[in-house]
Amino acid sequence: MKRAVIFLVVISVLISILSLAENITVWFSWEGQRQFQSIVDEFNAAHPNSHVTLVYIPKMIQKLRITLSSGGHLPDVALVRNNDLGILVDAGVIEPVGKVDTTPPFYKSFLVNGVEYAYPYYADVQVVYMNKDLFKNIPFPSLDWHLSDLERIANKLKENGHIGIVFSKTSPYFFNSFNAAFNDGKIPEKDGIVLVNTPGTLKAAELFRSLFNEKKIAVSYRKMTLINAFKTGKAGMMLMGSFLISDFLRSKVNFTIFPYPTLDDGTPIPPVFDSKGFVVFKKSPVVKEFIDYVTSEKVEEDFCRRNYKIPANRKALSILENEDEFFEIMGMSVKRALVLPTSRVFKDAYVRAISTALDLYLSDKLSLEEAFSRAQEYIDRYK
Repeated sequence: MKRAVIFLVVISVLISILSLAENITVWFSWEGQRQFQSIVDEFNAAHPNSHVTLVYIPKMIQKLRITLSSGGHLPDVALVRNNDLGILVDAGVIEPVGKVDTTPPFYKSFLVNGVEYAYPYYADVQVVYMNKDLFKNIPFPSLDWHLSDLERIANKLKENGHIGIVFSKTSPYFFNSFNAAFNDGKIPEKDGIVLVNTPGTLKAAELFRSLFNEKKIAVSYRKMTLINAFKTGKAGMMLMGSFLISDFLRSKVNFTIFPYPTLDDGTPIPPVFDSKGFVVFKKSPVVKEFIDYVTSEKVEEDFCRRNYKIPANRKALSILENEDEFFEIMGMSVKRALVLPTSRVFKDAYVRAISTALDLYLSDKLSLEEAFSRAQEYIDRYK
């Protein structure tokens, strides 16, 4: 009887403590789910007066859009991609976070109208994956290779009965880099409007036509199909983000990565800097304490090492940037990477317009000029 009374007292005390604890909800997406759950568990164990509930969201921006439109309950914190920020800022649901101590690409990634709206966490960067099994009779290029080198290698792979290079020919995710290469290293804009009918953008589209339609050394697939084509040895090269490195290592794919080549005149083809950061929907001391914990040097270093991510924490970055061949190439790529615009018009109008224009042009349904003029008209009306 005495033991039962003591047990009930202990339970009531625990319930009282938990009822006083501040609970926060964090939405998380992309790679590293299990490890991030471990980080949350460690935080909870070290902070008995608060509790973080982690919810994995497979498609973050879609979930946030639905929640906003339905008037549903938003989380306290969410991990978002940088070019989703404009949607949340325009909706008025997140607040500025103040000055963040990080590297210039990360800081620039989360600016909207000159104001920082997220705590940078990590980034992936686009690279060229190469299947070593298909390069036995083909020498690898130097790291400062050119577009003509890529085309020559792709053609040799094709002659050997393989696909030269795979990526999606209508995806802005890939087109952005080539678009920027012909537009002084950036996506052209004027007065907040993205421009898609510039001479540089048209040159980039003509290059895609050359690779896919004329020389036929590139093949277009949807994301999972093109990844499978590379993993199974059908394709010798693939353009994709560095987020696949961990998966390929676990799958024992015999591969390496190279930075994006330059144009033959030496102009960089800037890979997309795909950065993720934490936005805050509800400020509180516990929220800030949690973000400070997960972005601290040791915690972020360990997360990024295991998942081959580029850390936003300066000290973690200095430790990892030369850790192995993959981090070395990722580091080289970051130095000339493309930070995408954060505006809502870029996320919604530009993405749809470019994808449609490329599809219409490369399938010979419209001329180059007409396809991209219509794309510009669509963007102009959106604003």
